Amino acid sequence: MKRIFFVFTVLATSILTQSCEDYLEREPEDFLSEEAYFNKPSDLELFVNKFYTSFDVNSEYGRNSLYATDRNSDDLIGPFEEENLLKDYKLVPSSAGNGLGDWNFSNIRETNYFIETIEKRIAADVLDAENAQVRQYRGENYFFRAWFYFNKLQAFGDFPIVKEVLPDDLETLILASKREPRNEVARFILEDLTKAIDLLQDGVSKNRISRSSAQLLASRVALFEGTWLKYHQGTARVPGGPNWPGVSQHPNFSYPSGSIAAESEYFLDKAMKYADNVAGKYNLYNDYQKMFISENLESIDEVLFYKSYGIENVLGHGATHYLQRTGGGVGYTRSLVESYLMQNGLPIYAAGSGYEGDATLEDVVTNRDQRLQVSVLSEGDVRKENPDGSKEFFDYPDLTSGSGWQSVTSGYQLQKWMTTDPTQAESSTSGTTETPIFRIAEAYLNYIEASYEKEGSLNGKATTYWKSLRERAGVDTDIQKTISNTNLEKERDLAKFSAGNEVDAVLYNIRRERRNEFIAEGMRLFDIYRWSAFDTMENYIVEGFNLWEEYDEDYGTQIEQGENVSYSPENGGSTYFQPFRIKSSNRAYEGYSFPEAHYLDPVPLDQFTLTNSVDADGILYQNPGWSKSAAIPAEY
Repeated sequence: MKRIFFVFTVLATSILTQSCEDYLEREPEDFLSEEAYFNKPSDLELFVNKFYTSFDVNSEYGRNSLYATDRNSDDLIGPFEEENLLKDYKLVPSSAGNGLGDWNFSNIRETNYFIETIEKRIAADVLDAENAQVRQYRGENYFFRAWFYFNKLQAFGDFPIVKEVLPDDLETLILASKREPRNEVARFILEDLTKAIDLLQDGVSKNRISRSSAQLLASRVALFEGTWLKYHQGTARVPGGPNWPGVSQHPNFSYPSGSIAAESEYFLDKAMKYADNVAGKYNLYNDYQKMFISENLESIDEVLFYKSYGIENVLGHGATHYLQRTGGGVGYTRSLVESYLMQNGLPIYAAGSGYEGDATLEDVVTNRDQRLQVSVLSEGDVRKENPDGSKEFFDYPDLTSGSGWQSVTSGYQLQKWMTTDPTQAESSTSGTTETPIFRIAEAYLNYIEASYEKEGSLNGKATTYWKSLRERAGVDTDIQKTISNTNLEKERDLAKFSAGNEVDAVLYNIRRERRNEFIAEGMRLFDIYRWSAFDTMENYIVEGFNLWEEYDEDYGTQIEQGENVSYSPENGGSTYFQPFRIKSSNRAYEGYSFPEAHYLDPVPLDQFTLTNSVDADGILYQNPGWSKSAAIPAEY
């Protein structure tokens, strides 16, 4: 059994060979011995603890970049263009990676091993199934299997469902690589979360997964799949759609609910129920800003689960360190900033809104939603406190100094995630502020969206949740006033579209609320993906703050007009900073153009060789628009 556990990779980077690096990364064999371990609850805890590292920051942006993930969307700009938003640059990978959203099964394999082993230990009366700790850690393991599968669902859609530790047999492993329709994967995830909810308890440390956290994830999964099926129907990206590649392995596919519309409603109903189950138990925290710079999230009711840093964890983070160093290499987009409402509930363009314009950053945030005010630096904000008690104030965006960390991105510098406490900025590992992972605001937003998508109107509970979010943000709670004064033609937000068509003003404002609540929290890309809202991203010029009306005078000769520069008004550009139009050689010089194939990631090339699936009759199929024989860009 131990040997099978180690060998099983389900066609990860290799079935027939194993690198030294992979071998060194394995757990010691005696640790996984059924005879030596899994005899008491602490053994179970030790095993599942490893899964909590899956909440670490995405390494693509650096371990310390708590704030940077959303630069892969239309919310943030980084120092480099994002290949997922460009044609002809993202390629089919040659082999599988080891990240959460990569085509690998290592974590899934380990959760399956845990389930099989613990069930045997319970059957042998070595462990008590009703012991509170045993239940907790079994529940955590089911949660993490669901979490790992959800990341695969978001990345690939259809995916193999593996529920057991498989034998070291090539034919068996190849058969297990058969992809299941995405809706079946989503149903499997919800089944695991149902088991987790039954086993878990609330009231545990918020450093561990609770019942409420599992319910919240279940609502997220159900909302994701329900809206994906709704807005991607009629494409090859849904089971049964035209040219769906899965028909080769599932020729008799049908939706359990009877139709794709009914299947979408099935998931939306689940999203409503799971969100409501947890939303009514907790209150929003009244200090939005403090939630993201606190060293004690345990006491904050809104936060269900958080990641902590500090001496006991060996390594801290560098959020404040880098953000204080002139912006951390990221900045908000004009589209995001302009989406925020005025405190009176009106969009900035509406008559009587009181918007003071954007000639200065202070003008931008005046009388705006408080979430914007505390998330972007403007003139007079304290940027840094020094150990001697003196303070440094923000004056204007630093576009020219530094090396890679200056606000080369947009001019809208991040204040969210940045505390002025000098001890938090000493080094790239000195940060000990805690990171909220699951919080109640999401339950409110999931319920609001799912209920409107399913029912076509705002029910009383959705309205109550929405008003609570706006009240915390300092925005007038008259939701209808906002809806009545929304002009989609004047909104820059791509989320006003789904599958190329404008949504109604109510739904758009629900999406606006979600965007504004989760600013710089890594939620945006997959929201845009599930809404099919990138369909209209063609030659999309990314803009930042209003540089050329007044701010250019602050830089003097530091901003040069080179021969390739065409982003200033004098060269036919905009008054707004367009960082990717500084040089004509920039890959996004003509703007972002999103290939629809990028809604799903490609299956790596080596998987087709390993499963003998290079020919059309192979058991493994590629996602729409991607090659299974060459490391090339998507077809569209």
